[in-house]
Amino acid sequence: MTRAAPDDHPDEPAPDGPAVPATRPVRGALRDWRTFGSRRYRRFRTLAVAQGFIGALSGPAIVLPLLLALGAHPALATLIAVLPVAGTTIQRRIPDLLDRTDGNLRRIVILAATVGEPRGLLLAATVAAAAAGWVPNGVAIGLVAVIMGLQGSIAAVGYGLLQSWYVIILPEDERRLVGPRLAGITLGIGAVVLVPLSLVIDGWVAAIGLYAYAIPLAAAGLAGIAAAALEPGLPSPGRVRVPQRATWHPRQDPHLWRLARVLMLASLAGGLSPFLTVYAISILGTGAGFAIAISAVSSASLVAASVLVSSHLRLGSASRLLRLSMLLRGGALLLGFAALPANPLAPLLLLVIAVLLAAGDTAGQLSANERLFRLATGPSVIAFQSGFVLQNVGSYTAGMLVASGVMLLGGYASFAILFGAAASVRFVAARVTELSPSEAEAEPTPPAG
Repeated sequence: MTRAAPDDHPDEPAPDGPAVPATRPVRGALRDWRTFGSRRYRRFRTLAVAQGFIGALSGPAIVLPLLLALGAHPALATLIAVLPVAGTTIQRRIPDLLDRTDGNLRRIVILAATVGEPRGLLLAATVAAAAAGWVPNGVAIGLVAVIMGLQGSIAAVGYGLLQSWYVIILPEDERRLVGPRLAGITLGIGAVVLVPLSLVIDGWVAAIGLYAYAIPLAAAGLAGIAAAALEPGLPSPGRVRVPQRATWHPRQDPHLWRLARVLMLASLAGGLSPFLTVYAISILGTGAGFAIAISAVSSASLVAASVLVSSHLRLGSASRLLRLSMLLRGGALLLGFAALPANPLAPLLLLVIAVLLAAGDTAGQLSANERLFRLATGPSVIAFQSGFVLQNVGSYTAGMLVASGVMLLGGYASFAILFGAAASVRFVAARVTELSPSEAEAEPTPPAG
């Protein structure tokens, strides 16, 4: 099932696509979405809706304000919120699991969803126990860490494998149509859910205390049950075999290695970047409502960007878009210097930064995935993900540990250091991003000497 690059030249990258007029994304977006709205993709869309509720209501948008309300230090709260990322190292064992289950990718994904996606119910129970005084806040923080670290990690791996499932069952053109739009639906649901929640959460907290956080977490848990029930109805990927490469590493393909290098730098920058919600609550002194509003604005921006980006990527360049996404995010992070507490416009600046980062994140994630899918398809994607996961997670974890150490210094200065460091790494990643051959030829040649 592994498909070689065009012309079977493993040293040549798959083409990024022909140049697309600037108006193509706008003109093509509605037509593409109408095609995606057909009955054929109904279950895919429904599953994306459920995942939108899960991500919005049991992710950092809710967990970070909750942990800070429980008394966790901003550095600790940040580490706990991103534990699922570190836990995805278990993805390295996926090829072995496929061997042991006779290539039953379907069973592995459904099991991961059943175990991981309903985590909101356990989180809600933990919050309710803390609110009732049955467990100390410190114990509740520890329980949240365990749930996020274990169930969150399993769910994250399952979600990644689900994307590989889509790659296997959908023809290439359908995959380019469906994949980005499923992500758009998931993000759109997040925006729709978080906007009203941001308006009422402060009132709920004032009225019922910590119980306010149990409400969205319980809703996320119910959505998790729905997601686990929907996945068995997807078309079967059949028996999936990962190419047998005992010492598989991205360096075996120079183009994949160059992509992996950029992604590692992006992961390092992601680890160094402070959460804007944590900055808002701990530095600007805003309430949970504004912090959730930042997440809502970010989600809405992700949706808007995904509509344009997904249409562009059907025929456009993935590598150039990846480079532009790094530059956009680097510039946005530099704006963080101006959001100092003495600036009355600091909250507004955070919203602007959130919009720019979200647009960059969307362009970066979708273009990186598209670039990967053009270089390695089907089971080869799983091989890349399992072989690359340690480097990727290691880079992110290294950045996060550095960021947590810097945050222990406290105050605006610690966040300013992180804004500058993360921006610098983004600019380096943009510099080393490999363009497709046609675009590289179009780049101006520096003068000799």
